[in-house]
Amino acid sequence: MKKLDQKNSQLLRVILISILVFFAFWYIKNVTNALAVFIAVIQPFLIGFMLAFIINLPMNFFEKKVFVKVFKTEKTKKLIPALSLITSWILFILGIVIFLNVLIPRISSAVTTLIERFPVFLNDFVKLLNKNQITKRFADDIQRYINSVDWNKTLVQVRDYFMGEAGNIFDKTTSIINSVSSTLVTVVTSLIFSVFVLINKKDLKILANRIIYSLFKKDTADEINKVASLSYSTFASYINSKALSSLILGLLVLTGMFILKIPFAAMAAIMVAIADFIPYVGPLIATIIMMILIFIESPFQSLVFLIFLLIAQQVQGSIIYPALAGKTIGLPSIWVIVSIAIGGSLFGVVGMLVSIPIASILYTLMNEKMDKKLEEKEISKEQIKELSEKVHYKKDEN
Repeated sequence: MKKLDQKNSQLLRVILISILVFFAFWYIKNVTNALAVFIAVIQPFLIGFMLAFIINLPMNFFEKKVFVKVFKTEKTKKLIPALSLITSWILFILGIVIFLNVLIPRISSAVTTLIERFPVFLNDFVKLLNKNQITKRFADDIQRYINSVDWNKTLVQVRDYFMGEAGNIFDKTTSIINSVSSTLVTVVTSLIFSVFVLINKKDLKILANRIIYSLFKKDTADEINKVASLSYSTFASYINSKALSSLILGLLVLTGMFILKIPFAAMAAIMVAIADFIPYVGPLIATIIMMILIFIESPFQSLVFLIFLLIAQQVQGSIIYPALAGKTIGLPSIWVIVSIAIGGSLFGVVGMLVSIPIASILYTLMNEKMDKKLEEKEISKEQIKELSEKVHYKKDEN
């Protein structure tokens, strides 16, 4: 039997893929159900992989930076992976306990206080407008608008959203705990699998390379390996640098607010640090909430808080975070905004969190591909700049 030539082989491949896509859409419900069952089956292992990835970050730190300096003999060096794993799990569990018992009650308290004091804030805001001749003419319009709105009903709806059954972001934590207790097998499987992955991570990496290089051509396997390595380093660098940067920002806000004697210092530090994980949107929401709370106590201190927080965020964004992240997350601003918008619209808050490292990976790969193509065509970056300027001048001339 004769082998197909390259052209016919590609044609056959396209035809087969087209047939599969057609039947997939034709039986879309069956395919969706099958995917749901498949995801349910592999869910414990996906959770286990995610846990392993998170735990591996501090584990690598303890292995390479801490315990390696303590255990120097050949016999004691064997204890380093186990001790690093145990220490990392203790820190992870401690972080969850703090989050559930300290951070969530603080955020809940902030939202509740904001809801209760919002009418007072509006009245104080109108009084502030009346004191100034320039803004006094707007005060009556705002007062009429305030009187036209049923604020009790609105505030009840907001409270129900945050604190009730409709979209309770705080009760979701309780529901997660309840679902964990009801699916104990899944949780135990995920934990055991994550520990297995971390203990055998070197062997699993070798096995993965064996599978990749046995299934694909060497060039393709090298590319897959490169993308996998880039993905891991990008996500690891982003999580490490962002977590440390947000912690420093929280401490900076806490210290500054104590020095300036601004109220709600601890609450503001926690909210700003957590919100910093969601670029642009998170800090804006945290700033607005805290400004309203502080404004009720003192309008002047609210203004001081805004100025101080803007300075602290500039220091964090311009000095602290770049120093921690280095060049790993080197995205232009437009890419950051677009990636957050797309990630948020598709997957909500989780999409916002992972969109930047994913966009960074795509941006790096795309730049490498373009540089390679331009090098093949013997076009330098200087020539691209010159061509861009020439096109610009031509447009100006027309």
